[in-house]
Amino acid sequence: MRTCSHSLWRTPAKTAAVWRLSRLLAAAVLLAPAASAAALQVTVSLPPYANIVERIGGEHLTVSTLLPPGASPHAFDPTPSQAASLARADLIVMNGGIDAWLDRLVAATAPDAPILVITQSIDLDTLAPRGADAEHETEQAHGHVGANPHVWLDPLLMIQAAGAIADALKAIDPANSAAYAAGLEQLTTDLRALDAELTSTLAPVAGAPFVPFHDAWPYFARRYDLDLVLTLEPFPGREPSPSYVAEAVATVRAVGAKAIFDERQLNPRSAQVVAESAGVALATLDPLGGAPGPTSYEELLRQNAATILGALR
Repeated sequence: MRTCSHSLWRTPAKTAAVWRLSRLLAAAVLLAPAASAAALQVTVSLPPYANIVERIGGEHLTVSTLLPPGASPHAFDPTPSQAASLARADLIVMNGGIDAWLDRLVAATAPDAPILVITQSIDLDTLAPRGADAEHETEQAHGHVGANPHVWLDPLLMIQAAGAIADALKAIDPANSAAYAAGLEQLTTDLRALDAELTSTLAPVAGAPFVPFHDAWPYFARRYDLDLVLTLEPFPGREPSPSYVAEAVATVRAVGAKAIFDERQLNPRSAQVVAESAGVALATLDPLGGAPGPTSYEELLRQNAATILGALR
């Protein structure tokens, strides 16, 4: 159940921009081309949302993505070219928490643009992470206390997100509401089919010990019955301490994990050390996609499911 509509939106107040953001704003004005009158300009923070928005809006939208392929949102520093897309945005779609770096940039470049924050627009109360990743329920590293922000890796949560996106598009472009409703209906059908497919794909490894690189995977693990026993980097981009690595090796051995996983966007060194020390295989997951990796949402999750199945079976 989504929250009532007024809680889906927030328009950041103008603040005294820091010197660097002032430079970004000036560059954005110079770089931004004239907006097309024929299509809404929608800017998303993370690659998975670009495909979702495009499929809801179709020809009525032009969609740009701030986070480049291969980059990690945990260590991202926007450039003037990213600021340019914000300066002309009719709608900004951000995940919440993990892309908190966007807040100041929006305040400096697009203070009046409507913003949809996905984690504030879907119901996470019954899907809180469990087990080794419960640290997100008490720490504030992503700026979203009480819930892990990696919601897009669960296709049923993404159905909720898609509904919020469709509602936002209808609100700013009511003339094309029927098209957005039709796009949402087809997308919902596709995502339900994807969920059934992934359930079948991962059934052979249901209950298997699952050791991902960082805390992107609790919703995916819960949905597809993987036993998420620990993460190798509790704080993404920061190598764990030697004592944590030693504990991780002992845990991997104790639970009988067949493999552990690094990620395309993060330095794999700590995962390599744990895999070698524990004597298990190392495979690579991709929580974000984007060229040259998967560009469609379904292919992103299919690829990860296939990687997990191949490593754990």
